[in-house]
Amino acid sequence: MILSEQELIRRCLKKDRHAQEFLFNKYYDELYSISMRYLVDHQLAEDAIIQSFTRVFKSLKKFSYQGQGSLGRWVRTILINESIRLLKKRDTIRFEEHMTYLETRNTDANGLQTMQAADIIRMIEKLPTGYRTVFNLYAIEGYTHREIAQMLSISESTSKTQFKKARHHLMNKLNEERNYGTI
Repeated sequence: MILSEQELIRRCLKKDRHAQEFLFNKYYDELYSISMRYLVDHQLAEDAIIQSFTRVFKSLKKFSYQGQGSLGRWVRTILINESIRLLKKRDTIRFEEHMTYLETRNTDANGLQTMQAADIIRMIEKLPTGYRTVFNLYAIEGYTHREIAQMLSISESTSKTQFKKARHHLMNKLNEERNYGTI
């Protein structure tokens, strides 16, 4: 089925099950990857996707009238918010409020270029939940620290601290893996 975004939305609004299934399948793989970056649990990622699509189909009329942005970006935003809601519900996000001195061993930033995306994702998944959440929102999704602070109900400085600590942790992990020859 090849449909324009507007036609797909129109058909979904008419409760066309084939169009709804097409929309779900069109975004599923991407949404699963995004959700796993936040939740690091298959079942939770699946729950986030199902809840997100429930919201998508309930709010699609509002999206179509507003006519702003792409459908894909809107769906991803809903999923990110749902993933964060699930993290908060499980009370698994812990944030360190204060910045301590972080010593990063001499790191060649070009080392990241030699790594496979799967290796980088694996390293991100191992970050503590607070670090991982802020890192994903800032470095990957492109939210500002102010937006992240609002989304997570934390201060802007806490968001910045979490990002710096996540980056520090990743750079040290990169050095360890390079020194042990695992990359």
